[in-house]
Amino acid sequence: MRFIGNKTQLLNNIKDVVDRHAKEAASFCDIFSGTAAVARFFKEWYEVYSNDILYFSYCLQRGTIENPGRPSFDHLRELRGISDPIRYFNTFPVEEMECLENSRRLFQNSYAPAGGRMYVTDANALRIDYARNKIENWHDERLLTDDEYYYLVASVIEGIPYVSNIAGTYGAYNKTWDPRSYKQFLLQDLPVVSNGRSNRSYNMDGAQLLQKISGDILYIDPPYNARQYLPNYHVLETAAKYDFPKLKGVTGQRADAPQRSEFCSKKTVVHAFDELMKHARFRHIILSYNTDGLMTLDEIEMTMKKYGREESFEVNYIPYRRFKSRRDIVQEDELKEMLIYIQKDI
Repeated sequence: MRFIGNKTQLLNNIKDVVDRHAKEAASFCDIFSGTAAVARFFKEWYEVYSNDILYFSYCLQRGTIENPGRPSFDHLRELRGISDPIRYFNTFPVEEMECLENSRRLFQNSYAPAGGRMYVTDANALRIDYARNKIENWHDERLLTDDEYYYLVASVIEGIPYVSNIAGTYGAYNKTWDPRSYKQFLLQDLPVVSNGRSNRSYNMDGAQLLQKISGDILYIDPPYNARQYLPNYHVLETAAKYDFPKLKGVTGQRADAPQRSEFCSKKTVVHAFDELMKHARFRHIILSYNTDGLMTLDEIEMTMKKYGREESFEVNYIPYRRFKSRRDIVQEDELKEMLIYIQKDI
């Protein structure tokens, strides 16, 4: 999934830091989980705790981290004859979806040309609406367990970026159709690692959650700059909640109070990071950050050493060119990813 700060290409670098410093560890916490890529990766080896304040991220986590395996959909098969709902939705003729009442077409009436916007085509919006309505109905009728419900919601969310008419985020839509927009929307059949452990997912403020949990490895991947996440991913938030919100403006932003992160303000970011470090009851702490972020390396070092063992502090630089989508954004030596480690006595 395209996502600000996605760490898919950084996974092996994170594992290298973990393997060098935390050989005895049994648990891994991804406190700003986003697309859940890091949590999914480390689920193969550890009991995983994942978290994010955004609900669409929680659905991605709940469907693939807390789920013990890919759901079997037993009740749906026994009572409706549908053994594979992913295939059911992906092969269902869009013409037969026209039976869906107009009042239930949230995506088509909000984010497609029928609603005056161009995030997705009308046909793909109808496919999203049909799937989300069916999933909600099946869950209400107890044809889906909670595990099955979140897996299907996550499958919908993961499919939307493949057909979205956007440049990168959902802060705005393109005024002409991107070629990907003409592809058929498909629910994604998500792999789920079965590790036999009590993995848990949360939808909370990270600092508050750290007052309730403890473990071995804490991975912190906070926002780097002033871009707030909810305005940039409001369409996915609506797909997850499917709550028929009041929308505002040309881009159809959700009208509810935004979930603003203190990590996105120069005035509050150091305090927010201090709160995380203070409450973290984890022996091994890894911070993923950027040399162009709002916090300076000096501020990071001072805060981490305030709560951790000074002699264990370590900075690992990864050339940013590996993560750039456009080579002309910065000179290769100007911007780097950092994986910063410290050990904490708990």
